[in-house]
Amino acid sequence: MDDPAHYAYDAKIKAALWIGAPGASGLNALGRILTGAVDPSGRLVDTYARDFKLDPMWYNFGNYLAADGTPYSGWYAPAMNLHRNQFAGRNFEYYSEDGCLSGLMAAQVVTGASEKGVYTFMKHFALNDQETDRDTCNGLLTWANEQAMRETYFKPFELCVQTDKATAVMSSFNRIGTVWAGGDYRLLTELLRDEWGFRGMVITDFNVNAYMDADQMIRAGGDLNLIGDKPPKKISSATGLAAVRRAAKNILYTVANSNAMNGRGDGVVWGYAIPVWEIWVIIVCVAFGLDTAAIGVFTFIPYDPDRKKTSGKTLDELMENNEQGDIL
Repeated sequence: MDDPAHYAYDAKIKAALWIGAPGASGLNALGRILTGAVDPSGRLVDTYARDFKLDPMWYNFGNYLAADGTPYSGWYAPAMNLHRNQFAGRNFEYYSEDGCLSGLMAAQVVTGASEKGVYTFMKHFALNDQETDRDTCNGLLTWANEQAMRETYFKPFELCVQTDKATAVMSSFNRIGTVWAGGDYRLLTELLRDEWGFRGMVITDFNVNAYMDADQMIRAGGDLNLIGDKPPKKISSATGLAAVRRAAKNILYTVANSNAMNGRGDGVVWGYAIPVWEIWVIIVCVAFGLDTAAIGVFTFIPYDPDRKKTSGKTLDELMENNEQGDIL
């Protein structure tokens, strides 16, 4: 954002893309994007498609929201489903029609937010590329082959997980084939955790439908149910207790690695500052280094009381003294 060439585009970005909490300056509802100044020509995506890996805009976007825009530890964003067509209901939230481009931009947003201790719920995992009827008729059935899913629809999420900064995911309303995505073991455990190595928690989308079963969710690898009155019921068995225990661990892992821990114990600093113990380590290291350098100077460059006697002597006199064993 320091490059003057991007200033014209920055004005559009600030008007179109600020996401955050209600009431914050320049921000709208949590997880939403203002649409009043969206550039419909696609120039924003085209401009940054060439140099998004080097441009700090997306990193700064996530970092700004985490530092100045919200007082929260979690963020229901970024949304990284694809622009399957220009009439999709959530295109104003999604990055592009390309999985790799969307993933690389979203990965920088996730990284920027994580630097301030904010965990980002990457959403909606996965194939939630149609808004109409996505949560009606017992769940929208989405069909795709494995190649299309891996190369296109899963790619943004995979690239974010590869940053090692992603610790939260939101699953989706739709079904993949006939299985609800939020309760799909293949998706949440075999792919997300076992294959990609994701560590963190998975939350459902707003659970207001009968087919979004909490017991199915928690056994498939989900951890949080985004509603308060539909808890898992089948948890008295060994498998049920193991699933709840695993979910609790995933939730605590995410929270423990966020700014929610600031000020929660001895030595934990409130705010985004260097811990006191690190400051003392730096001071001790600097002092030790200076002391070592001083010792080295006096140890390896000893004072020579006879050196002053060479002042004003000719080269022949110096050589004669040297032959007699005098120290130069």
